[in-house]
Amino acid sequence: MVVAPTEEGVMKARILIESASLGPDDLKTAFQAFDGAWALIAAHYTSPNAIEAARMQLATLILSLAPDTKDANEMQAIAVQEMMKSDET
Repeated sequence: MVVAPTEEGVMKARILIESASLGPDDLKTAFQAFDGAWALIAAHYTSPNAIEAARMQLATLILSLAPDTKDANEMQAIAVQEMMKSDET
């Protein structure tokens, strides 16, 4: 079934964020930014492997932004911009 790798990829990205050394508020912000950004860019990825890779890249990017901003909307906007930029190359 094609859906299984996607579900697995979903879990890996969320586990990556969950396992970061963030306090409860920062963790909530990171998940909000991740979920919001993914909702905006998900349609750009169609294969299970591309989806998993993109979600892991997005999770890593969100975590790299966490120390610099506590605003989920700002984090989301930067992440979407960076993900779209990386897709152009």
